[in-house]
Amino acid sequence: MLTVQTTARRSRRHGRGRTLVTGMVALAFLASACGSDETPAATDAGETSVDSVEAADASADTTPAAPAEAGGAVFDQALADLVPADIREAGVLTLATDPTDPPLEFYDDSDDLVGAEIDVGAALGVVLGLEVEFVPSKFDAIIPGVEAGRFDGSLSGFADRVERQELVDFVDFYTTSRGYLVKAGSVPELADATELCGYTVAVAKGTTMADAIGGLSDECTAAGKDAVDGQIFPDQAAGVLAVQSGRADLTILSGHASLAIAQASDGELEVFLRPNEGNDINGILLRKGDLTASIQPAMQQLMDSGALLAIMTTWNLQDIALDEATVNAGTN
Repeated sequence: MLTVQTTARRSRRHGRGRTLVTGMVALAFLASACGSDETPAATDAGETSVDSVEAADASADTTPAAPAEAGGAVFDQALADLVPADIREAGVLTLATDPTDPPLEFYDDSDDLVGAEIDVGAALGVVLGLEVEFVPSKFDAIIPGVEAGRFDGSLSGFADRVERQELVDFVDFYTTSRGYLVKAGSVPELADATELCGYTVAVAKGTTMADAIGGLSDECTAAGKDAVDGQIFPDQAAGVLAVQSGRADLTILSGHASLAIAQASDGELEVFLRPNEGNDINGILLRKGDLTASIQPAMQQLMDSGALLAIMTTWNLQDIALDEATVNAGTN
């Protein structure tokens, strides 16, 4: 894994955790069991019934790393000058993340916040000469937090969707699709979403799949089939636990997250990849209006230099990396 070298740890204290990643960070290759040679798939999901499972609060100490170059990412003064004045003067870009989406963002065995998007955020900090501060947050609280000014943006497996573009901006750098995560051997392979009728499906609150599950259930009943029992959980980790405990038949995640979680389960879980479902472009979510002017060319620099591909390859996500940093290009 390509991981940010910091001394930040997830604390057992109560309260919001913050992990500071300095813009000129030291990056190191570490051995990893995350990822797969298979083409990964997307984070998708709105609301039906709400399950009250609470995920643990995470907080972190904030000791930044020593300055260093990050692969092919290099500081660019012209791009740094495009950063909005409030962020440039503070020297910090604050990004929310829901650290339950491996290999994009998650806590490793040492309680370090790691993942492909964490590395991408650090590399953007190099280009723009900023510290990047990652703030753990529930997924469904991120866009409201950006709107309220608590965060400048987010790296958290966000699909660039048209309805989201009304509230925030996106700079896109990878693609995604869906994976169905089940207990091994518990259900027959499901060909597509039309076969979810009668199953209990766990999805994370605030995701595009949560938005879609009610409509899928309506389609089932309209066809004379059993409804989908859509169960909404606070985050992806809680949905996975529901599958492991038998409270849900499956959970629908991004393909990359499904693969990583299944690989770490010692055979307990398996994945049905659905590359034609939930096809999205994903990217860094930003406050509306003034950040794309600096983030888009900074992301393009990472693409052109090979730094982005190197990061994504480290996490076995090379097949979903884009070579053009588009702005608000989602059409779903």
